[in-house]
Amino acid sequence: MEIETIPPIKPAFRDQDYSLRETLRQLLVEGREGQLCDWLKEVGFIPQTVRCENAECNGAAMLWKKARIIDKYHWVCPLCKKKATIRHGTFLESVQCTVRSAVGAIMGWCDGMPPEEFTQDDGKVKASVVKKIYSMCSLVTDWYMQRHPEISLLGGEGDDYPLIVDMFPHGCMTTTPHNNNYSKQVLCVADTRFLPARIWVQLLDVAEAKDYSKVIPLLLNHIRPRSTLVVSPLLFPELSAVTDMKEVISIEALTTLNEEDYQRSLKNLETIWESTVSVCQEIQDMSNAEGSQLLRELQWRTIFNPRIKTIFAHIVEYQAHARN
Repeated sequence: MEIETIPPIKPAFRDQDYSLRETLRQLLVEGREGQLCDWLKEVGFIPQTVRCENAECNGAAMLWKKARIIDKYHWVCPLCKKKATIRHGTFLESVQCTVRSAVGAIMGWCDGMPPEEFTQDDGKVKASVVKKIYSMCSLVTDWYMQRHPEISLLGGEGDDYPLIVDMFPHGCMTTTPHNNNYSKQVLCVADTRFLPARIWVQLLDVAEAKDYSKVIPLLLNHIRPRSTLVVSPLLFPELSAVTDMKEVISIEALTTLNEEDYQRSLKNLETIWESTVSVCQEIQDMSNAEGSQLLRELQWRTIFNPRIKTIFAHIVEYQAHARN
């Protein structure tokens, strides 16, 4: 059995992301701030209405007014004339750049663009500001993944594609030589029904990293019964004894004595794990809390596509939760 080529995602999802991307790119042109704000109101990113907080105004609805300020618009109370920023109570309240630059940075984060390469407004936005927006997006994905653990459940009976179960750094995730003395070990599962593979990853604590039998309960909490597992040699002895899986196969069993088939199988696995290996290497110099957050962001990125529509929806949900 060899890891087969996985069918592509449905074109409708790509078309949906492309359409939204093109719409936003047109709205990020200078002079179209009003239309951009209308879109942000429509998706709930900024509020449709704002009430004056002055006690004497009894919660009067503030008016949306054009202004000669960085955001081009603000809220004005018709009674006391108090002004409020359009960012009040939003994701962008503390961000020091234009709203359109911030939206552009969120799109850049979705695309995995390094913050140093972000060039909205002809490079006038500081890299530190872009990094802050990226960090806020990562925080939202971390919050969402922890709030919805059910979406990390993989596999299941009737699926034609196996779950690949491996460990970093001591497994079969890459054919490229690397530093096997990495201190942080990560348990990794890839669901090959999806393209790219849907990933679940977990940073192991000291006890789990020393005794792999302690990993099995953690792993089974994220795998549906009757799944087919393809397992690295490190974990195969423990997982082969699990009785409620459809089949548990060692990665070694996928290969034959033919060296060409063996190398092709390893290369297929390396392709599946490419982004996961990169993140597992990146977290080695982070604290456990920072590393775990980045791993959950990796999971979010493999689950949600299109990403642009989803990150805005999750930011809106996060804002509503923060207000309550």
